[in-house]
Amino acid sequence: MITLYDLAFEDDRRPSPFCWRAKFALAHKGLDYTNVPMGFTEKEKIAFADSKTVPVIKDGEKPVKDSWAIAVHLDEMYPEKLLLKSEVGRAFARFINGWTDVVINGAIFPMVIGDLYDRVRPEDKGYIAESRGARLGTRDFTSFQAAAREKGLPAFRAALEPARRALREQMFLSGAEPAYPDYILAGTFMWPRTVSPLELLEADDPVHAWRERMLDLFDGMARKAKVA
Repeated sequence: MITLYDLAFEDDRRPSPFCWRAKFALAHKGLDYTNVPMGFTEKEKIAFADSKTVPVIKDGEKPVKDSWAIAVHLDEMYPEKLLLKSEVGRAFARFINGWTDVVINGAIFPMVIGDLYDRVRPEDKGYIAESRGARLGTRDFTSFQAAAREKGLPAFRAALEPARRALREQMFLSGAEPAYPDYILAGTFMWPRTVSPLELLEADDPVHAWRERMLDLFDGMARKAKVA
């Protein structure tokens, strides 16, 4: 039996883009799992994996931390319906992983930090205020967010152009069928979707149409998640 440790916000919102990568990966494999919610200040729940961040899975007695390591583990242990379909596929996924972590997540964070802070569990607000405040140089997240959106939204949309060009020609980043590169980027879009009413994409954007397809996968797993 697989157990997934998943970041939880107030009202049981589940925003972590990295946990969503793991959830998409598990759904892709058709694997059942138990979901254990935890807050930022409940790191003792994942101490068994020698980790301070989620996602963490426990597959039988084996702990696996980090979304990329989880994808690799799932392909090794459950080789049906591969997430990383070949050596080339793994290399492509690694590129999308780095691009999304650095460019796309980095562009989204300033535009949703105020909404994120508003929706974090009350017992975790102090942790967010200290850790994110140190990163941004301010704890006035509402004002920081408002300023970031003025220039940040056009810049974010421009940063998606590599994905946009691919999705004009094919249904998914991975081609005709979704695979781990799609789950990486889709996980990131679940982050703002769960905490912020900000619409990041224009309706005629090929990335928007792709995101709708991702929301519908696995009987609408992602679409059923609580949104802002």
